[in-house]
Amino acid sequence: MPVFVVTGGAGFIGSHIVEALSRRGEQVVVLDNFSTGKRENLTGFESGIDVREVDLASEPRLVDHLADVDTVFHQAAIPSVSRSVEDPLTSHQANVNGTMNLLVACRDARVRRVVYASSSSVYGDSPTLPKTEDMPASPISPYGAQKYFGEVYMQVFWRAFGLETVSLR
Repeated sequence: MPVFVVTGGAGFIGSHIVEALSRRGEQVVVLDNFSTGKRENLTGFESGIDVREVDLASEPRLVDHLADVDTVFHQAAIPSVSRSVEDPLTSHQANVNGTMNLLVACRDARVRRVVYASSSSVYGDSPTLPKTEDMPASPISPYGAQKYFGEVYMQVFWRAFGLETVSLR
């Protein structure tokens, strides 16, 4: 049976992914440092999942949490343009360093696929509507840049290491 990891699984979107996988009967591991996610978001289905308090940016043995994992849904982030402007270093640590640590650990654990939560913030203040994925990135905030860096790293890990990656905006 495949194992699914949801980073940031106690966040709003992450917890909905966890719930959907859990309802399908999948084996689910949540990795969350609970800096923005809430344990109560997992209420009602937490008995069927493995919840681990882990900070992706500072966990020295992240690879150990990915043993036998098929797919990672990478939702973990400090998801705030304003917070990234107020404190770009902390935001960068979580959003870029955490993503890099996760990708290296996924490569080393031989995870098959990473599905990455990017953001429309990568488009900056482009007035074009609707936004389309073929529009050029033009971030104007640290958060937008961090999410774009994550997309680039996803592509690099596919090309350099064969790690299947998908970035969703």
